[in-house]
Amino acid sequence: MKQYRFFDLIMAVFVTVLVISNIASSAKIVDWGFSLIGVPMAFDAGTILFPISYIFGDILTEVYGYKRSRRVIWVGFVCLALSAFIFWIVRVMPGEATWQGY
Repeated sequence: MKQYRFFDLIMAVFVTVLVISNIASSAKIVDWGFSLIGVPMAFDAGTILFPISYIFGDILTEVYGYKRSRRVIWVGFVCLALSAFIFWIVRVMPGEATWQGY
């Protein structure tokens, strides 16, 4: 089996970009304060970061092949599902009384 020098690094960055873009999407709306053709430039923060995952997907497919690329995408999907599940658990857990007052 051929050893790839940067495969693990690219996989880690790809999964990190996916998870962070999903968290950023629900965390903040970015408003650049101008409009293009009447469309306000306001969108969720994940919109800026998520397209980078496509660049990593293309690199993975072109350099490491379809089989390894598909494996990385599935790892990313599982990590997203795990993070969504953990955030759901955190959301349904009761908060500390003083903190909830804020």
